[in-house]
Amino acid sequence: MSRKFALTVTAAAVAAFLSVSAGAAVKDGTFEGTGAGRGGPVTAAVTFKAGKITEVKITKQTETAGVSDPALKKLPGEIVAANSTKVSTVSGATLTSKGILEAVNNAIKAAGGNPADFKAVVPVKKAGKKGTETVATDILVIGGGASGITAAVRSATQGKKTILIEKMPQIGGDTQLNAGTLIATGSRYQREVMKETKDSPQLAYKDIMKVGKYRNDPVLVKMTTENAGRVVDWLIDDLKIPYGPAATQYPDHSANRQLGVKGRSVNFLHLMSGIFEKNGGKIMTDTRAEKFITDKKGNVTGVKARLADGSYKIFNTKAVILASGGYGANRALLPKDVKKGLFYGLDSDSGDGLKMGRAIGAATINLDLVKQYPQGVETTPHHGLAATASSTDTIKKSGAIYVNTDGKRFVDEMKGLGILTDATKAQKNSIMYIVMDKAAWKQYVAKSLEDKLVASEDDLNKWAKIVNNGRPVMATSMNLAEAAKKMGINPAGLQKTVDRWNGFVKAGSDKDFGRKTLKPLTEGPWYIVEQKVRFCTTLGGLKADANMQILRKNGKPIGHLYGAGCVVGGANGADSMTAMMNSWAIISGAVAADSAVKSIK
Repeated sequence: MSRKFALTVTAAAVAAFLSVSAGAAVKDGTFEGTGAGRGGPVTAAVTFKAGKITEVKITKQTETAGVSDPALKKLPGEIVAANSTKVSTVSGATLTSKGILEAVNNAIKAAGGNPADFKAVVPVKKAGKKGTETVATDILVIGGGASGITAAVRSATQGKKTILIEKMPQIGGDTQLNAGTLIATGSRYQREVMKETKDSPQLAYKDIMKVGKYRNDPVLVKMTTENAGRVVDWLIDDLKIPYGPAATQYPDHSANRQLGVKGRSVNFLHLMSGIFEKNGGKIMTDTRAEKFITDKKGNVTGVKARLADGSYKIFNTKAVILASGGYGANRALLPKDVKKGLFYGLDSDSGDGLKMGRAIGAATINLDLVKQYPQGVETTPHHGLAATASSTDTIKKSGAIYVNTDGKRFVDEMKGLGILTDATKAQKNSIMYIVMDKAAWKQYVAKSLEDKLVASEDDLNKWAKIVNNGRPVMATSMNLAEAAKKMGINPAGLQKTVDRWNGFVKAGSDKDFGRKTLKPLTEGPWYIVEQKVRFCTTLGGLKADANMQILRKNGKPIGHLYGAGCVVGGANGADSMTAMMNSWAIISGAVAADSAVKSIK
């Protein structure tokens, strides 16, 4: 008997023994359980036979497409194979993984079993470590978010041998969480389809600098606005990526320039990765870059990366494009005031690229700045659901208002997200609330379903049962004062504010803040939803020049090292205009690739 076969038999025997003793009390049949995932409830149907888990099916979930896919596909099978919930969470989908495991544990309870009996660790033979392998390529891209995949496609379509490595089980990064918006400034599409003729790189530059509170690196802002048009034309005309006018047009742009990709960013990633592979590109997931290899002059000549099985690969390359993302999940690197907000990003935002760059003497900029958004809903402790589009659309189409804990309005609800963020932070406990009547709630539900924020209105209604720090995420009642009291809002103050607002509507003028959309708040049921500050992407990072080449502390470029996306700081200053985080990622990725290709011709 071979050693491999013997180990397999032993593991199977142990699993069989554990499963029999574990399932002694569990009933045969299929039972459902629900757990708390990243985006809401996760329901699993678990089948038991002879005391064993024979099947796990996820029957209902509202998890973010792309981000959650590895956990949804992988964990059910692993639980069945091990007859145990003592399986590892999937990296990058930790909250979804925990939701699945909680759902299975609750199904075990429903079947009359004890979850503790299904937590045995089954011996697994680990893969043996291989020797370090060396791989040669023209261009190595580190990171598979919007900036990385754009750089990879741009390089491969220019005939360069390109490899993209991604530390997670799949590409996407934080890009999977966004709507896929992009500025169209200077593009053919903007002129001919959007019929916008007044926009210009200079106007976009002014908008970006203003929203960024002039903490931006002007070199990078100029580069972005001057290259946006050609990059958009390349995506739409050459690659046939299905962009169109964004569904929600945010007010912080002074021209009609906001695009959205059909199917959101998840589809963008899918289409771009397909194009990359068709052009000879290679994607390697579960491959974590750890160290730059440099020559005697400090030029980057390669990268050392660790694989999931613990082995290493050395990539010898003519140019490296670092697109590894930010450091939002690394609390040690975050400013103190930001830590109080809700994190809605991925645990992969650990700042690996920032640390790698610093290790070889790269300069940094704006490390104290993090992109923060308003309108977060704390459906999972310390994590925020990004309900910004639902709130923004509702404000535009109804009489919904924002108030603080005193029940008072404090801002024009139609202002840009940066202003709303700062206004929220200035309130007691850094929180505001959206107050909706029956008509406004209808709009909120419609937008939430359109954007797949939730699967059904029932999922929104469940927010009323989620309690953080003694207060629910949402309150609803036929009586406005009762809803206010549940949320910890001054009932009398809120009633006075609603009456004052309706008076402005009748008079045709908001004398407090000048809001232009004037619709009344009339009849219940009333809905009040918390709006907390949330964060994900960081605004600081390594310093780069207009060619996206990473700079040393003395201002000189590091040979053969380029950057793109959130690992590079400065482009968006202290705050980013709507659509600019994704625009920066894509445009910087394209420019970095062009520069890298040019350097090795």
